[in-house]
Amino acid sequence: MVSFLRKADLFLFELLKLGLYTNNKGLDFSTASSSEIWLDVYTLAKKQSVLGIAFAGIEKLPKESRPPMQLLMRWATEVEAIRGMNGLMNKEAARLTRLFTDAGRKNAILKGQANARLYLDPTLRQAGDIDIWVEGGRDSINQLLVDMGMIEKSALEYGRFWHHAHLERTKDGIMAEVHYRPASGNPYKGKELQDFLNREVLNAQMVPEGFYAPSIKFALVMQLSHLQQHFYSGGLGLRQYIDYYILLKNSTGEVRREVAQAIRGLGMLHACSAVMWVLQQVLGLERDLMLCTPCAWRGRRLLRLALVGGNFGKYRQKPRNVFVRWFRDRRQALSWLPFDPMNAIFKELKYWRHTLYLMPLRVKRRRIGL
Repeated sequence: MVSFLRKADLFLFELLKLGLYTNNKGLDFSTASSSEIWLDVYTLAKKQSVLGIAFAGIEKLPKESRPPMQLLMRWATEVEAIRGMNGLMNKEAARLTRLFTDAGRKNAILKGQANARLYLDPTLRQAGDIDIWVEGGRDSINQLLVDMGMIEKSALEYGRFWHHAHLERTKDGIMAEVHYRPASGNPYKGKELQDFLNREVLNAQMVPEGFYAPSIKFALVMQLSHLQQHFYSGGLGLRQYIDYYILLKNSTGEVRREVAQAIRGLGMLHACSAVMWVLQQVLGLERDLMLCTPCAWRGRRLLRLALVGGNFGKYRQKPRNVFVRWFRDRRQALSWLPFDPMNAIFKELKYWRHTLYLMPLRVKRRRIGL
């Protein structure tokens, strides 16, 4: 038993297992009959952006073990909204795919909707934004987006600093990012990672939803890099870990062996060992599906970070003063040294290089942040 886990945490883990087609072998939900406990579970599920998956678990419970009716109806209403948004997201992903394909550019949907289609019920994954990789490199893609009227020409001044371009929000409230490269990059072994992903993304296949989805092999390597970047800089919630669990459940033994070898070569073994432990504790991931041996002391840090910060660390308290926040962030960055010394050092060096590179533009705009 992990000492910092609360009763609501444990109940949510069991609901997620039920919702993800895993047999419930854990807690007795009859003890969660009080409205206070269920409200805690609901609040945690919302904070983690996993309301849909948790609700699928509730539907498998006996009626006497379910939440109070008022909360259940509120929960069900939000789940219907999640279902509707997934339909809109798939349509928008298919529309963007057609646009870039007609322009003669290979492309693929990363993470989000490509992951959702692998779930038992694809409509229950809580959607974020759309990430689409388009071939051609930063300058070529930026010019293409201007020519297609998808971004303003003035955005090119900022475009050279980032690894993707933000498109305007649609009338349905959908945000999309066009990625110049398959991943933002790993500070350590970055070139090797990009070479691997650039080769593998070309194997993306058209799926019934109307977009190109990358291979499981690509997704497991790319999304581990994505997980690693985010838990260093701000934190990750359970939604992203569930995505990784789903990828592993849909992988073959041969693919897992190839990915495990790639992860070792790309310097992501420490991150992988922590993620495997989190998936084991939260979702009961079987040992034969793991990419490496789980590490408990690294995994505990990730799980605590997820439960405190929620989805992408949005619920982590942030100081209002920008300078206090900056000092805290730099201290936080240094605290990752025992977790993974090489990647922590390279990430901090990348931060300073990026900061100094942006300094002239900050002075020009008279802004601390851009």
